[in-house]
Amino acid sequence: MLWSHSSPQPDKFTFPFVLKACAALDASEEAREAHGRVLRTGLHSDVYVSTALVDLYMKLGEPDNAHQVFVRMAAKNSIAWNAMIAGYAYNGLDMEAVSCFKAMIESGVELNSSTMVCVLPAIARLGALDEGRLVHKLMEDKQIEMTEPVRNSLIDMYGKCGELGTALILFEDMPEKSVVSWNIIISTYAHKGEISRVMELFDCMRVSGIEATAVTAASILPACADLVDLKLGMAIHGYCTKKGFDGDIVVRTALLDMYAKCGSMEDAKWIFDEIPERNIITWNAMICGYGLQGQAEEALELLSHMHACGTEPNQSTFVSALSACSHGGLVEEGLRCFDSMSRNFNLTPEAKHYACIVDLLGRAGRLTEACNLIRSMPVEPDDAVWGSLLGACRIHRQVELGEIAAKKALELKPEEAGYYVLLANIYADADRWAEAQKLREMMRNKNIRKEAGSSFIEEGGTLHSFVVGDCRHPCWEEIHRKMVEVEERVRVAGYVPDTGFVLQEDRVEKDGRLSIHSERIALAFGLLKVGDGVPIRIAKNLRVCGDCHALFKLVSRVYRREIIVRDKNRFHRFRDGSCSCKDYW
Repeated sequence: MLWSHSSPQPDKFTFPFVLKACAALDASEEAREAHGRVLRTGLHSDVYVSTALVDLYMKLGEPDNAHQVFVRMAAKNSIAWNAMIAGYAYNGLDMEAVSCFKAMIESGVELNSSTMVCVLPAIARLGALDEGRLVHKLMEDKQIEMTEPVRNSLIDMYGKCGELGTALILFEDMPEKSVVSWNIIISTYAHKGEISRVMELFDCMRVSGIEATAVTAASILPACADLVDLKLGMAIHGYCTKKGFDGDIVVRTALLDMYAKCGSMEDAKWIFDEIPERNIITWNAMICGYGLQGQAEEALELLSHMHACGTEPNQSTFVSALSACSHGGLVEEGLRCFDSMSRNFNLTPEAKHYACIVDLLGRAGRLTEACNLIRSMPVEPDDAVWGSLLGACRIHRQVELGEIAAKKALELKPEEAGYYVLLANIYADADRWAEAQKLREMMRNKNIRKEAGSSFIEEGGTLHSFVVGDCRHPCWEEIHRKMVEVEERVRVAGYVPDTGFVLQEDRVEKDGRLSIHSERIALAFGLLKVGDGVPIRIAKNLRVCGDCHALFKLVSRVYRREIIVRDKNRFHRFRDGSCSCKDYW
């Protein structure tokens, strides 16, 4: 109880402080008592009291109640509008935040720099570049003050919308750059995988006299993870230790995630074991790491341990655990894990979880069960569900079912090139070249382009990137000679190209196209430049093809090298002629 009958009567100056305290303490019961008191005293007509109520309900995660208070306000100033926009963004309702901003413009209420700081993060998360540009122009037209928070929000928005050049210009034009500004621009480039520019900015930051923070490190580490740049990740780890950041839970989780995604689960587990209080993000990162490695048993064991330690799994936990089961071929265990979501944890499976189970069943060849599951789903199947079934049809060469799955997937996501390519490959496997070619022509007519395969490898502190057929590298002649040598040696060891992985009917041309896949170029470069005894680490943006997978196994035996490849879905660790995935991926 907030007040007794003998307490002095609160006024319009008292309530905003009380409501702010309720929000800080997440005290919903006291909040409702305070709201009732506001109504009884008639102070709901005061704009500042009502604005405090809007802010309170938004922070309690009750945007509908906040909206009810807002629409009943007789007069709404810019502070009230800003509270609504910021509240929607706080609750992840970014579309509503942008709509509220547009309504504010139409109302004629004066915009200010705080308004921009409220709406720009929502636009950034939506990736709505056109709206972001309009807001920027509106600021210039209305001569809204370009404060540091506003400029930082603009940099973040342009970066998240893919306009890195504009983001950098805004950053460079800043008269004074705080550590927050540096962190945002570094995070922007890290998010886009521009690792060389990230390190350049990091060095410039330190030269300018700005000390990096834990946030800086946590921004760089995901880029190291995405590009499997273990050497750089270890260097950042050393820097964190030197500066004392390695005790920060966010940094520790980022380090754990980096090591796991770089294939060093021993280091990831060491960090995990050293964290005294683990949060849900930490547990999920470790489970996801095991899943990427195909260590499904370890992932499920950790899920059980997580629950025993008092941390309840969430939706993301189960996506990682179910994906691990799918890649590890643990069908029955995966089905039991899926069933436990609702039975043991009161979590309602979403479309992404059903997609995992369709993938699980499909990879194992249990396509009838996968189809029955889709028919019985309580939620509408999305394109990922149908895409999982389509991928299974590609593995097991099921043409008719593949056509159905592709049609459904393309109805939901008509511009997704991967679905066309999968169906074209199914047709090619069945020697139905006319249908495969027709799909290719359809893609050209609709200007739908397949994402080009690209592979990355770090050497000498530099990240080297290769695309299919790439001959632009300064060492290309040397790389090409190595590729020819590799091809000759593995053919002697029994390698025969599997030409089913390209669509051209001419065998010679097929052999040639296989030999220029980006991962093969990266492998040849690694054999040339990475010292003996050091694993060759390659990252690829797409799924490694079956023919390259067979070749890599032989290379690992013939050259006595350990080769670690992380493709779009998982890790492949090649040693002595075999792969950690056991040819099940």
